[in-house]
Amino acid sequence: TSLNSLKKKHYTMNESNKSSFPYEIRQKTLSNGFTYCLIPFPKGISTGLCSYWTVARVGSRNEVEEGVTGFAHFFEHMAFRGTERFPQWDETMNQLGADTNAFTGEDYTCYHIGLSTEDLNTVIDVEADRFQNLKYTEQQFKTEAGAVYGEYRKIKTDPNSVLHEQLLNSAYTTHTYKHTVIGFESDIILMPTNYQYSLTFFSR
Repeated sequence: TSLNSLKKKHYTMNESNKSSFPYEIRQKTLSNGFTYCLIPFPKGISTGLCSYWTVARVGSRNEVEEGVTGFAHFFEHMAFRGTERFPQWDETMNQLGADTNAFTGEDYTCYHIGLSTEDLNTVIDVEADRFQNLKYTEQQFKTEAGAVYGEYRKIKTDPNSVLHEQLLNSAYTTHTYKHTVIGFESDIILMPTNYQYSLTFFSR
């Protein structure tokens, strides 16, 4: 879907947003269930620039199987690997001069890109492709799993993070909020052996 076609669609706006948010919110749900929001800024505000966000309703709470926590956060890392059409995702974004990043929470994962408006159609195409056709080898999987464990060990050097991890583990006995977003250390250590499981987690 191009930017121009988005602009031509019929939008709905929550009336309560008018008083709490200073800009118009244009929202549409497509026939496939995908919902997008377009928030145009008044002329003269950030002219020529835009921000593109992809919010997936997948977070650490969706990691329900025992022994495989941390995969929502892991796919935040893997999403930058690319697809058959765009095998060098980072290079594609760099050529556009785009600023990219992502973060994972308990309830969702968010990917955001700051870019020039003239490149928005390209970014929509690239993002639609990577969230449907992400592709990575087993070796790339193992490499990134090792990087995640390095991130975990870095987090462990912060006493507040250690306290938070123990608090969640003690406070929750059944709910998946029991583990932190990055997962249990024992699961992260074994993550390089779970390549096949990663494919099923992504597909669902």
